[in-house]
Amino acid sequence: MIQKIIKVGNELYLPLPDEITQALQLKEGSEVTVSVDPDKKQILIQPLGQSQALKEINLEFAEQVTAFIRNYKPALDELARLEE
Repeated sequence: MIQKIIKVGNELYLPLPDEITQALQLKEGSEVTVSVDPDKKQILIQPLGQSQALKEINLEFAEQVTAFIRNYKPALDELARLEE
């Protein structure tokens, strides 16, 4: 499939045909990673799956949860005891 790069303002864009966006389940606002293989002169576009997106926030979230549990452990223990 041949696509033409277009210029919008000062930037270049590559419109993605419907068959590609449907095959990759992309829609407006979807996030993708774009990488370049300069040796092969190739551009690789991959959907940023939910698991990939979550990887970026998991460490920070885990640290926040750990700090929360550490700070509120007595209260959480008491709540757990009340549930028994």
